Formats: sequence, C-alpha cells, structure tokens
Amino acid sequence: MLSFLSRSRLKAGINRREVLRVGGLGFTGLACGDLFRAQASSKLEPRGTFGRAKACIVVFNYGGPSHLDLWDLKPDAPAEIRGEFKPIGTNVNGVSISEHLPRLARVADRYAIVRSVTHNDNDHAIGAYLALTGYSHPKHETLGIEPPATPLDMPALGSVVAKLRPATKPVFPYVALGDLRHFGNNDSLGATAGCLGSTYEPFTLPFETRTNGAIDLRAVTAVMTDTKGIDLDGRRTLLDQMNRAAPSLRTAAEARSLDDASRRAFDLLSSSATRDAFDLTLEPQKVRDAYGPHPFAKNCLLARRMVEAGVPLTTLYSIGNRDWDTHGGNFRHLKGSLAPPMDRGFSALLDDLDARGMLDETLVVWMGDMGRTPKINKDAGRDHWSFCYSVVLAGGGIKGGQVYGSSDRGAAYPSTNPVSPADIAATIYHCLGIDPRGHITDQQGRPMVVSSGTPVKAILQ
Repeated sequence: MLSFLSRSRLKAGINRREVLRVGGLGFTGLACGDLFRAQASSKLEPRGTFGRAKACIVVFNYGGPSHLDLWDLKPDAPAEIRGEFKPIGTNVNGVSISEHLPRLARVADRYAIVRSVTHNDNDHAIGAYLALTGYSHPKHETLGIEPPATPLDMPALGSVVAKLRPATKPVFPYVALGDLRHFGNNDSLGATAGCLGSTYEPFTLPFETRTNGAIDLRAVTAVMTDTKGIDLDGRRTLLDQMNRAAPSLRTAAEARSLDDASRRAFDLLSSSATRDAFDLTLEPQKVRDAYGPHPFAKNCLLARRMVEAGVPLTTLYSIGNRDWDTHGGNFRHLKGSLAPPMDRGFSALLDDLDARGMLDETLVVWMGDMGRTPKINKDAGRDHWSFCYSVVLAGGGIKGGQVYGSSDRGAAYPSTNPVSPADIAATIYHCLGIDPRGHITDQQGRPMVVSSGTPVKAILQ
C-alpha cells in the first residue's frame, strides 16, 4: 500500500517507485491514466428516457431486506405469513407500504415499486453478485459458499458505467460508500471491476466497526498509511488524510516522467474540489438535520454530494455485515435499528434531490440481494428467499407513484410481470444512456454484452 501519510514520506515527498505504483493502484478507482482514456463504446443520442439520468445512486441494503415487512405487506394472509407489521397508505391512492416507513409513504409519488423481482441464487454472496452485476456467478448453483472476488468476475454496475460513461469532471467515476462484506475474507464479490481491470474499481470508503460497537467511516485509499506508518485511529477522517497528502501528490503530478493522464489522476487526488465533495461540514445544518445523525443517513447526504460533484455512479451499502439478514428477531431489528434510518435517509435523499431540481436527472435505486421467507421461523425471523422480493426506483426517467408486478397471496412468487436482476441492471443502463445490448471489451480485449436483461419499460416515463 502506498504510504502517503508516513512521516518520512510526507517530508521527503514521494519517490519514483511509488509514483509508478500509483499507476496500477486499482482500489482507488483511478489506475492512473487508463481512467481518463476510457471512452464510451458508442455515441448513442438520448431518446425518450434513454440517457435521461446524468448520474445514479444505488442504495444496496445487503442481507435480504424483508419485502413482506417493508414494501409488499400481506395483511390478509395467515399470521405466520403476515407478521407483526401493518400497512399504511401513501400519498399515492391504492399504494401501501410498511407502517415503519412513514416518511417514504409521504413521497411515494416519486418512486416506483417493483414487487416481482425474482432469481434462484438464494444465498448472500452469489445473490449480491447477481444484483450488483446483473449476471449469475459461475458457482451460483452451489449454495452455502462464499466464493472470493477474482479478476475473472463480471464487472459491477459502477465499473461498467465508469468505462462507458466516464466522468466529465475531475472526480472519481465510481464511488462506493460503505463496503460489501461476505463471510470470512471473501469480501466484495459483485462490487469489483472484475474482468474490466483495476482501472474501473470503485473509490471506496468502507465502514469499520469500533471495539465499542459504534460505526465509523474510515477510508482505505491511496492516501492511507501502511502498517509501518503512523497509526490511523477512528478520529482521523478521509478529509484529514487528503489534506495531508495533497502537497506530495501535487509534487508527484509535476514530475516530467508522468504522462498527461497520470498527472490528471494525481491532480484529482490532490484537488481541493475532490476533498470538498467529501466534506459534509460544508452542508448547512438544516440539511444535515433533515438526513439525521445515523451513519447510513449521512452517507445518503454524501451520495447527493457525489452527484453534484459529477460522479456518474455511487453505490451506498448497508452499515454492518449483512445487517438485513434477519434469521432471528426480524420484527425487532426492523422496527428498532434497520427501518428508521433507511426511512429517514432514503426519503431525505429523494426530498433533497427534488428540491434542488436534480431528481429528474438522477436515478436512485434501492435494492437488496434477496427477500425473506413468507413463513416466520421459530426464532421470530425470516430466512433466505430470492424467489420474490421488491426493488424501488426513482428519478432519472422513472415514472413515480406506481407499483409494477405483483406477488402471490404469501409474497412467495411473482403472480404477474416477473422481473430479473438482469432486467433491473438493464433499466439502470438504459436510464444512464448505455445500450444494454451494447458490447464492451474486458482487459484482455474480449467482447462481452453489457447486460443480458431487458429494461422494464412499464416503469419508464
């Protein structure tokens, strides 16, 4: 890891070897010059909703949020299916959602609920891979495994967007707020650039849980120290790190041995504009209060700032490790710690984007890797259920105030209009002006289809 914050390095600058190492540093999302040389595979002109969205925010609540208790309640089903929560009406006539999403109920006219998403990859890692790439993992038929991410994986949505819709401003093309953690050390399956190469990896700000249980944002980026550098505790923020590293970065960018694309990469890390985009203290207190103090809600605000800064795609993950995986105490966890910050943060994001005139050009997608079983288990929980669940889309070409698709009496299977994760991915690409049937090449020059799905036309404006 590049040790920009080592005391000796900050005093002496960055040596040539480290400058060259930055050129291949994939996890920063830069991989130096290649990012700025990335070109769209085609020059399709926006038509209708095609290309309506200038940016996209994907809110991914990992672990399998219970569709029966959030978006698709069944009040007439038997008690072992309907559960403890009641539906409430929204500001759209005939549409109801959970009583524990009251803020989102008041803005239902801004989003579409797809209640018939379905797939067979009924485990977390492979389910997340499918949701975040639009493709099934090669080992998707072997449940109970947590395969590691590899350079052969299909690329995440953000990586494809970074390649085909590179940022037009000096910002990161793909940002991940929070990190995707599977069992053991097999992290980030589905969240990486995979076969597109390290150039298109996200700039990631992962969550880290402190020993006292509090959640803290901690950046693992090119501006962090290695194990021999100064100790980074939870009090040192990303902004501090960028500010401290900026002089050395600017020095390196001025080195004549670097090409123009590499200099731009260094300029991006060292620029005040980049650092300002991550600085929530620049927001008025009234705006910060609207989102609330929860880390998830703060990341919703940060996602809006990423859009303003020109980031094409931002993925916002859950706070903990599969925190929506409610095998036990489903209703207690949803009511107490999961639904309230989601309700406040997500609704504030929609309100904020709309008030600023940005929602029409910003696609916002809420989804998970699966839903939960219709039948409540002995631990008052619900288990894995990928065969029917809900996804919510807003802005950027989506016609709000509607429900598409339906589930059967127990929310176990789609009864009308089944939708696959590939179709959701194709809808995202369509709204961003990327032809889902278009072709891109991997880092070996091999062609691949952007998406195997079909845009859900019924939810488009």
